[in-house]
Amino acid sequence: MVTRTLVRGGQSHVVTFDGDTTLLDVVRKGLRARATARGCSNGLCGTCRVLVDGVLVNACTVMWSDVRDGATIETAEDLDREPAARRVLAAFERERPTRCRLCVAGLATTAVDLARRGLARDADAIDETLATAACMCTGRGSLRRALLK
Repeated sequence: MVTRTLVRGGQSHVVTFDGDTTLLDVVRKGLRARATARGCSNGLCGTCRVLVDGVLVNACTVMWSDVRDGATIETAEDLDREPAARRVLAAFERERPTRCRLCVAGLATTAVDLARRGLARDADAIDETLATAACMCTGRGSLRRALLK
């Protein structure tokens, strides 16, 4: 068992899981961040994206034993106050680029990451990001339009 203290939403959480547990399971079960969803389970769809110490990761590919003690975890629920996330979520409401909405939290987190790096309106950066993200019920075109709005 591996015990770590994580910071989420400005609060410290002491969490204990087996070292071979994925960060996705820790986020969903230990931190109770339900918007972060399981998609492909192999890092290809981007549904489970979270920020760890400001770095965008696919939580399904990060092992719990590899997360440093004291790490800050940001999920879609934590980012909904940021303008980039609000913009993307509003665009998703208008565009309706998905049917099931499973990918929305990961894409909103991705949009915040792009905005923080000054790439929120950079079509090439969005295309590169979408190359490693997938909507399981529609194509990337509608996702790209929503992210560019």
